[in-house]
Amino acid sequence: MLAYRLRIDGSNTSMPGVVADFVEALAGEAGLTTHQTYWLRLAADEITTNIAHHGYRGCGGVVDIAGEIEPDRLRVWIEDDAPPFDPTLYDPAPRLAVPPCQREEGGYGLLLALKKVDEFSYEFVGGRNRNILVMQLLGRDGEAGAECPRDS
Repeated sequence: MLAYRLRIDGSNTSMPGVVADFVEALAGEAGLTTHQTYWLRLAADEITTNIAHHGYRGCGGVVDIAGEIEPDRLRVWIEDDAPPFDPTLYDPAPRLAVPPCQREEGGYGLLLALKKVDEFSYEFVGGRNRNILVMQLLGRDGEAGAECPRDS
């Protein structure tokens, strides 16, 4: 099992690039497919952007990101000290009930991102929000849990 950690300031304007680079490096090390990497990066970017803009209200705050590569999955934790917010309770139904031409912009990132990772969970632990994103590792035959070939 390999583990990686990153701590960033939520007010840092380069945060999305830093998060993307971190997730892409993890995904590459784990052997995720291009599609898996894209969706995991999108989900991590959406969570961290929401923390910075809504949780910390643009005033800055610490965002910790950790990644762990296990034999069958890549797990990414995103933690912050903003007020509690459980993304799994977000209900997009009212926004989706409006005809597309009348919908307001924004508010769809969580819906899109969290449906594309293999597992997503949230917990509030020790006064911190913890978002957990999981992608299953795919083997040569495309099935989760199979060994992935790696370049030496």
